[in-house]
Amino acid sequence: MKVRGLCLALLLAGPVLAVDSGPLPGEMVTRIGQVAALPADQRQVPGFAGAWRRASAQDKVLARIVALEARIKPCADVRVVDTVQAAPDLIETRPQRIHHALERWTVNACGVIRKYDAWYSFEQSVSRLMVAESGTGDFQAVLDPPYRRLRELAAVRSTEEAGGAVRWLNLPLPADSLPVANANSPAGWSADFVPAGDSAREWTQLVGVQGLPRLKSPGQARALLEGMQQARARRCGVAPAAVEALPADEASSGASLQTYLVCPQVPDTNYAEMAVVKAIEGPDYLYVVQRAWRLPAADAAKVQLDSRKPKLAAEAFLAQVRLCNPAGDTSACPSPFPR
Repeated sequence: MKVRGLCLALLLAGPVLAVDSGPLPGEMVTRIGQVAALPADQRQVPGFAGAWRRASAQDKVLARIVALEARIKPCADVRVVDTVQAAPDLIETRPQRIHHALERWTVNACGVIRKYDAWYSFEQSVSRLMVAESGTGDFQAVLDPPYRRLRELAAVRSTEEAGGAVRWLNLPLPADSLPVANANSPAGWSADFVPAGDSAREWTQLVGVQGLPRLKSPGQARALLEGMQQARARRCGVAPAAVEALPADEASSGASLQTYLVCPQVPDTNYAEMAVVKAIEGPDYLYVVQRAWRLPAADAAKVQLDSRKPKLAAEAFLAQVRLCNPAGDTSACPSPFPR
């Protein structure tokens, strides 16, 4: 009875539609209560949601936007222009762990441009989604402090982006990728993805992404990659490989570098590892992305030979990994990683 009264109040307060509680398509809540970034199985809409929400979840939001547009003015041509992660995700820890996320969807409805908020509240088995026209959810914000806080964070992010202090990282993951590790602390953030069927320990391929705090001194990317080479050399008994400078990234604030790591036999295992690692110095983070493979252990020459195709595939993947400045052109980042 309370729920029905609340829904009526929301409808009277402005154009708002709430989805019934229950698991949302594509949610994967970790042990710490965080929803892992889950690549879309199919792109239904452009931008962030098309890359990081399952197709059925994208359809859910779009259906509610179409229904809201029908209340404003009947329109049979509602097209999504863009979707963005409007604010950093928010995690409640008390009284229970709930992960909140806010997206902003821009639509063209018969020639009229409108923006909508899609607020996700992820909680095991009782998640919910609210869709409202941006700027009309004040009543809901009074009732739900997490939504109010997300809107505040969205305003801060918008200011930061307009000032050119924030970057998006384009990360077009392979279609069958699943998250196996997520971390976030003052020391930076990271996530690892493997093909469906692999695990955090038993993987055949891996994509790792990190954001490390930027240092004011120059050469941070080179120092990191050279340090990785030295560590691999000590662990695997191979000579360090070169660190290659890449063409300047217009949206970066420093160097873009890449290196190739090979270990003919990882100690105490029967497999070899190879990885191509790219580091980009942005104004906000040092972004580090690697594409790695495990192969049968062998001598260095044979592993080099066996890894030719994976190395080419890794380089092709990393060629698409770049930064975009949301204050300017973001078209080069069709798959912006959650941040």
